[in-house]
Amino acid sequence: MKDTPYPYDTTLYSRLFLNCYQRQSLVMLAERGRPVHRLLFRGLVSTDEILRQVIREQRPKYDFESGIAGQDDLAHLGVVKEEAAFESYAEARDLLLDVVAREGYAILVGDVFYWPHCPEYRKQHLVHTIVLTGHDADTGHWDVVDDNPASLLCSYRYPEDVIAASFDNGALRRLRFYATKDLDPGRAEQGTRAAFAALLDGHRDSHELLTGAADLISCAWIARERVVASLHAAFSLYQGSRTVLREYLRHAGGDPAADDLLDRLVRGASEVMNHLLLAQVTGALDARWTADACLGLRRDERELLPRLHAAAGAGGRA
Repeated sequence: MKDTPYPYDTTLYSRLFLNCYQRQSLVMLAERGRPVHRLLFRGLVSTDEILRQVIREQRPKYDFESGIAGQDDLAHLGVVKEEAAFESYAEARDLLLDVVAREGYAILVGDVFYWPHCPEYRKQHLVHTIVLTGHDADTGHWDVVDDNPASLLCSYRYPEDVIAASFDNGALRRLRFYATKDLDPGRAEQGTRAAFAALLDGHRDSHELLTGAADLISCAWIARERVVASLHAAFSLYQGSRTVLREYLRHAGGDPAADDLLDRLVRGASEVMNHLLLAQVTGALDARWTADACLGLRRDERELLPRLHAAAGAGGRA
């Protein structure tokens, strides 16, 4: 199965912070002119929330709840998120064709077991989403956009019976799509700016993930391999969250000092994540280096928050 790379910003719309459905949605909406950068203020997730969901509750990274691309935020961009459930592909087909003709794409929830480009093909049943962007009425083939094994979006083409099998045998048989209305740039700016200010007002973070990393690593009650894997997932989300938050502030005209702090946070989180990845491979982890690096991130986090409040309170284009 040949991977044909799909054109998009691979750094911004990465799987560090976004799950497959969120990434697919934002890429498609951005491609069609919606200012999705205005949604990226949701990258301001607390490290406490990452600690709770990923470390304590042991949720898989793709199940992390950040609130990004929520219904209320999308409404500011003139976008309505919709979902329809069906018993079979045959029942869903008319709506699917209609949505793709009208909006240019639809997102189908299916099973990776039936898609040859997925590593789990014919090995494992998992719920997954793919983007359908076009249908050939003569051959019945569908044009598809989805992750390749390296988690980069690529284009594929499948016969209709493959799409039908993945849908009919899936645990969830859903079509997800976005209905678009006229875009009001003023409403998009004002609405998302107010939502960011509200998020900031409610933001609280003890930074226990960063100050308690050494205790987690040395905990005798949890296997070292499990701790390292969980921390790697946590710092992946953390790095991705600060990457998208930085992008939001750059479009919003944020101050250069906040941008520099976010640069440092993204780099520092990446270094910790890579160190944890190496530890997964070699079994060797420098706990003291990791703890010191995390304390450095905490210092930058504490310096960043007042600057975010100042940027939001100053109005401007935030």
